Formats: sequence, C-alpha cells, structure tokens
Amino acid sequence: MAEKRTSIPQDLAQEFVKTIRLLAMSGKKNFRKYLYDPFIYAGWEKEKSHSALAASKMIDKIQEDSRNPSYLHTIPHHCKRLVSQAIQESLSALGDSCIFFLEKIQEVQSVAFSPEALEFVAVLEKSLKEFAKLTSSNNEKLFEDSIKNFSKEELKSAFEPVKLDGTRQKVYLDSEVHNLYQQILSAAKVNNLVRCKKLLSRYIVNYSDSETYSEQEVDNLLDALSKREHGFKETLRDSLAIELYYTITKGILEGNAKKAIQGIRKYAHIFEGDPNVKYYYEIDSLERKLYGIIQAKDLMKELRKGV
Repeated sequence: MAEKRTSIPQDLAQEFVKTIRLLAMSGKKNFRKYLYDPFIYAGWEKEKSHSALAASKMIDKIQEDSRNPSYLHTIPHHCKRLVSQAIQESLSALGDSCIFFLEKIQEVQSVAFSPEALEFVAVLEKSLKEFAKLTSSNNEKLFEDSIKNFSKEELKSAFEPVKLDGTRQKVYLDSEVHNLYQQILSAAKVNNLVRCKKLLSRYIVNYSDSETYSEQEVDNLLDALSKREHGFKETLRDSLAIELYYTITKGILEGNAKKAIQGIRKYAHIFEGDPNVKYYYEIDSLERKLYGIIQAKDLMKELRKGV
C-alpha cells in the first residue's frame, strides 16, 4: 500500500502551476475536462462562498492576510473557498485561483501540510498528470514536424550563441544580470528561500551559458543556502528542470521551434546528461529527434563551428 501523503511537495505544486498554464493554451475544451470537471465531480461547487467578494478580490484579501503571521492559519481555508467561488465565475478565474493556491503551497509550509491543500491536490492530481502525459506524447510529433520544415539557416540560427551588438547591449545585459543577482542576495539575507529558489532558477536558466554568469558565486550561495535548508540544491535542480520543460513545451505548442531548441540545449548544458534529473527521458527523446534531423540535413559540422 502506498504511503499516505502528509504534505504537498514544492516541486509537485510547481509542476501543477506549469501544467495549468499549458492547459490554458490548449483550449477551452481541455481546460474544462482536466480542470473544471474534476472539481465539479468532487463537489467543490457546493462549497458556496458566503463572501460577496469576487475571486480576484478574494486573492487580494488572502495576499494581504499572508503578510500577517496571525492569519497564516486561515490561508488554506480561504484558498479552498476561493477555488469554490471561482468555479461559479469563469474558467479563467478558476485557473488563476488554482495557480494562486499552488503558489501559496510553495510559499507557506503550513499551507502545504493543511488538509485543504491535500484535498485540493487529490482532486487535481489524476487529471493534470493525464493531461501532462498526453502533452508529452504529442510533443515529439509536433516538434519533429516543426523542425523538419526548418531551413538550414533557421537551424543554424537556433544554435547560435547570443551575440551582443555593440557596447550598449552588453552594458544592458551586465546590468540586468547584476540586478538579478542582487535580488537573490537580498532574498537570502531575509531568509526568503522560496524567492531565492525562483530567482536562482531564473538566473541559471537565462545566463548559465553566457560570459556574464558567475558560476563560483552561485556555487558559494548554494552552499550557504543548503546549510539553512536541507535539500535546497536538490529542490533547485527540480525547479530548474520544471522551468525548462515548461519553456520547451510552451515553445512547441506555440510553434516556436527555435525557443524549444534553445530550451533543450540549456537543459543539456545545465544537467550534463544526468538521467536522474526530472524530465530527462522526455527531453532526451526530443534531443534525439533534433540531432537526427540535423544529421539528415548534413549540418552537424557547420553547427559545431558556431557552438
């Protein structure tokens, strides 16, 4: 018998946020089937809200309460009422409310352990994982069809390193990297490890393959944060893999194969072929498709010159 879950892991909540965003891209029919219908079946629409507030106003109120430690224990109950209210309003409100609840699960440990969060995820888990599996199986065909039609020039463009045109662009990038890194340090000082994880994910995904990336400083920061929270490095790796998989999948669904290729290459650069990382096999399969087409177009030598 499987061990009963007592809390919602951060990586699962993050995956579900990304899955709901992909679901929103796939059309109203899928959104209703995989998000709305499970709540109807579970009877959440019967949890009528006694509040006159619309879902958007309820989000603002819960956000305000979140800043007061005295009200933290009320967040799970109010988030459940929020989702029930959103069901009555619109599919868009439901999506926003579910994402808000999942973000609170990541931000506040007591919410992740609450009965409301456990019930909420139990309603969603089967349908969202079914949709994610469907999306993953469709990805390969969509990606392969897209890059088959790429010209040699388009493929070469997708593999080119970012080139900075002139001093102004380099100064801007240096400034952007510096500002982001300072935000990470500020979050670390106040021990906001959830924000640290999000900012570090963004920093590593965006800049780990650029000249401005401070690898030694990131390693030092990770060592320091790991002393504050056991397993911080592992949760960061999960976060990075989820972010990149979402970027790749979003690129494929949008028909933006160049964006997907760049995401695949970043994943390979960051994780260096580690099969224990999340989504390794899904992304490895896409990468094999990519290089198979590159070989078929006899482009391998030319691409290696530019990388």
